[in-house]
This record gives sequence, C-alpha cells and structure tokens, in this order.
Amino acid sequence: MKNSGFFLLFLYALLGLGLPSCSFFKKGDTPVGTEGEEGQDQALTFNDVTLEQANAEGEIVWKVRSPSARYNDEQKITYLETPTGELFQEGQLVYKIQSKTGQVHGDGSKIVLQDQIVATELQNQAVLRAQELEWLPGQDLLIVRNNVSGTHPDLQITANEARLKSQAQRMELLGNVVATTQKNPAALQMRSEAVVWQMETDQIISDRPVQIDRYLCENPQNCPASDKAVGDRGELNLETNVVTLEQQVQITLSKPPLTINSDLMRWNIDAQNVTSERRVTIVHPKQTLTLMGDRGTLELASSIISLVGNVSGVRDRPSSEFKADRMTWVIPTEEFQAEGNVFYRQANPPFTVTGPKAVGKLQNQSIVVTGGDVVTDVVP
Repeated sequence: MKNSGFFLLFLYALLGLGLPSCSFFKKGDTPVGTEGEEGQDQALTFNDVTLEQANAEGEIVWKVRSPSARYNDEQKITYLETPTGELFQEGQLVYKIQSKTGQVHGDGSKIVLQDQIVATELQNQAVLRAQELEWLPGQDLLIVRNNVSGTHPDLQITANEARLKSQAQRMELLGNVVATTQKNPAALQMRSEAVVWQMETDQIISDRPVQIDRYLCENPQNCPASDKAVGDRGELNLETNVVTLEQQVQITLSKPPLTINSDLMRWNIDAQNVTSERRVTIVHPKQTLTLMGDRGTLELASSIISLVGNVSGVRDRPSSEFKADRMTWVIPTEEFQAEGNVFYRQANPPFTVTGPKAVGKLQNQSIVVTGGDVVTDVVP
C-alpha cells in the first residue's frame, strides 16, 4: 500500500450489498458503492472505515478511522463521524487526534475536525482540547481553534488558537493566552495576546505586553496573586523557573512590599531574587523610600537590596537623601551601607556630610561617615 499519491483504504461491513469486506481505491478511480437519487450529488457511504495517506517514499503521513464515513465525489470531501487517528511527520508518529465529526479534503492535503477535539502531542505529552482542528501535513502545521485548553506535566494553557510545528517543537498560542505552571508549592500565571512555547528548550516567549502573576498556592483559583510583574515583552523558562522581562518592566511584591521598575529584569523564582542590569528604581511605600541605581539585586529571602552605579536614595519622612557609588539596604532593619563618593543630606536638623563610606539608619537619622576626608556642613 505504498503509493506516492493520496489513497483511501476502506475497511467496512456492508451487510446485504454483496460487496467485499475490504475495498481500495485511489483518487481518480471510479467510486464503488451507493449513489443518491438522480440529480443529487454522488456519494459513497461506508461503515468501519480507515483512511490513510503515504508520501513518495512510502512513509505514512496520516491515518484516520471512523465507524461511519460518506465520500462526496462532487466536493471531493470525505465526511467522518467520531473519527480517531494518528498524524505522522517523516514517518514518525507525532499526534493522536479525535473528535465528533471530521472531513478529509481533496487529495488528503488537509484534514479538518470539529466538535470536542482532543489532540495529543506525543513527544512532550501535551494534550489540547478545542472545537476545531486543521492538519496541513505539507506545512507540518496543526491548528486548533475555538476555546483551546491544554495540559502538560508542567503547564496548563488556554487560548483562542494554537498552532503547532512538530519538527521545530514549537507551539504558537494566540488570543487571550493564559499559561499556568504546575510547580509546587507556588504557581506562576503568564498572560498575553500571543506567546510562543519552545517545547524543546522549555521556554515560553512573548513579544507582546505580558503579565506574570505569582500565587502562593498550587491553583490560582484558590488564592489571590501575591506578586505581579508586567513588561512589553517577556520570557518564562519552565526548567529554571526564571522570568525575564524587557521594556517598561514593573514588579510589585507583597513580601517585602516593593515596587521595582526597570527596562530589563530577571526574576528567579526558586533562588528568590530579582536582578537588573539596567537603571532600576525601587520604591518602598511603607518606609517612604525610593532607591535608584544603574544596576541592582534584591534578595527576597533576606530582604536585602544591593545597588551599584550612580546610587541615590530619597526618604520622605523624615526628609533625607543620599548618593553613593554602591549601596546595600537591609529592608527589615532599615540599615544601609554605602561606599564611594558618599553624600548625605537631611532637612531637620539641616546638615550635609560627604566621605568615602557611610553606615546608618535613615529612619532615626543616625549616619556615620568614615574613611579619608569627611566633610560636614551644618546649617544654623
């Protein structure tokens, strides 16, 4: 049954028709079976049917089975009831499919399924459910549309449409995309209008505005988001559990209560840190504190902020500001250490001090500047 063209292999039981239990015909053969009334489209109806297609090398391209099928010769379409099947690429089984109804078009270059679609991507064990499926074997393209939902050992997804390329191990998700990780004990949920899931490298990438929420429970429906991150584009690495966001990035944390802004940030969920290699601004509303630096790191477990390059800080109550080349801020105790061109100024009582190093607490205006030349200017 190896043939370079499209072929149909029908296995059926037609009781009382005197036909053989197995029949084979290629595209262009004269149909054998039952015709409609005069003036109606010619059609063949079969029970227990199997349809197959092979390529020029004799490799199977797809195989679909159905308990009932009707071939319309005028439309060149085979209509299927409750079909199940397998889809191949270069002779390798890549998908299993099933639905309530389906169609094989023309020479078999397109298969369309409708209603209660279940498509299983075998290499990564991703299962997609939707209301419509289209398989274009010549393009190595599987499309599922209309209320798409999917499960994977590490991920759950919903979208308006999913487009899969088996050889590239790539799934493109379009429209109202929500991807939720399944790692314990916390869950991450990524939202965007379009994302690409590179399944081989475990990366979910979006070149559109993206939001990522972190939940302190396995199911986001059971608890509110504890932390939120947004950016003009982003990436979630499922293996390392690292979020990377670019352009107009903002991360809002609940513990410690901070808002962080930059044009590039990496949020390592497992290591519990946020890093930025670009200008970063950190706001602590409860401490009425704003910190800035050319790059920085926040260690979430210890609640320590480290900033490097053109560091500055402003506190509203009590009013004070400082500058330095490098600074470390301990959030729980509000203690800081600063090095390099330290400048400190407060409003009440008014004075300024400069020097190489400084330690202290802005909360009670207790500052000690040491090393080299220290200059203090007290305003009467």
